[in-house]
Amino acid sequence: MSIIQQTINVARREIHRMLSRPIYLFSSVFVMFFCYIFFLTFFAQGLPEQLPMGIVDNDNSYVSRTLARNIDAMAQVEIVKQYSTFSEAREDMQRGKIYAIIDVAPNFEAVLLASRQPKIMYYVNDAYLIAGSLSYKDLTYISELGTAYVQQRLLQARGIVGDENLMPILQPVAIDTHLIANPYANYGIYLLNVLLPGVLQLMIIMLTVFSIGAELKEKTTAEWLGAGNQSVLAALTGKMLPYTVLFVLLGIGGNLILYRYMHYPMNGSLAWMSLATIIYVLAYQAIGIFIIGVFPRMRDAISLSAFYGLLAFTYAGFTFPIEAMPSGVQIFAELFPIRHYFKIYVNEALHNAPISYSLIYFAAMTAFLILPFLVYRRLRKQLDV
Repeated sequence: MSIIQQTINVARREIHRMLSRPIYLFSSVFVMFFCYIFFLTFFAQGLPEQLPMGIVDNDNSYVSRTLARNIDAMAQVEIVKQYSTFSEAREDMQRGKIYAIIDVAPNFEAVLLASRQPKIMYYVNDAYLIAGSLSYKDLTYISELGTAYVQQRLLQARGIVGDENLMPILQPVAIDTHLIANPYANYGIYLLNVLLPGVLQLMIIMLTVFSIGAELKEKTTAEWLGAGNQSVLAALTGKMLPYTVLFVLLGIGGNLILYRYMHYPMNGSLAWMSLATIIYVLAYQAIGIFIIGVFPRMRDAISLSAFYGLLAFTYAGFTFPIEAMPSGVQIFAELFPIRHYFKIYVNEALHNAPISYSLIYFAAMTAFLILPFLVYRRLRKQLDV
């Protein structure tokens, strides 16, 4: 019997096990479908809008009311309540009802018109990172516009009129800002291109460890090896093959959803990204085999797999830059295929860089395929028990 036929026999047996146990398809197809639907729906607007905030207007003047109306007109924030005291507003913020507080000082209008510096205090709840940062950004932006508006009215009162005369005084340096590859500041584009592959890698490594660990735990290794005619190579390859096909389809299907249906930026080649997805799946399957080979007890292997898979989100580098980490910690980023996948995504989808710039990252992910051979003998002994 050829090695190909042995592999096919094991693959047929594994497909039967997959279909007979709902946990296999639940932890792969259902989880990924749920994540795609949930996150794409959640980020459908690109950015959170109408974030609730409160205002404490101690001046209650025309200028302070105009400031409140301008803030309320911003798309991302909404003043839901005006408080009489700061303690009331702080209590609502602690309860999570609002994300920010605007505290306007008394005599705000009088101090401003006297060309002195009035005080507007912002209190932002940074426990909610995105909501807090977006609220602070809008509050800062509208306060700068309000200052420019008052300066404009004062200059016009002095007889300086016309944009050609006012703008050099109000804004000596004009800033023309362009966001690269994400002009709409869409958080979906920023997060989902790595968050969804991150969930995929977690499912791959966990299911790989579970599928092999279940054989060891249930003592069905003799039947498993028998389907492969006692060939460990055929047994491992055949067992992984159905999952490889399944996860590759989920990964490439996700690429098509993001870059074709959702029209996320893809300035390069979708074919190269699909190739990266295939190697990405194989790399994490290799890591799963390596973990169960080193730790044959499924409880230990599952725990280590969960820890490694969750740590990959940190070391991907899409939320906190690897370069900003301590130098002794940065080296561990190379131990996660998702880091190399992220670099390929940046080069291919965002920068449309020549493929030569990404070859090193393809090679790095391919290097993980060596891991099963490092535990081949140890795993063979476990299967022969």
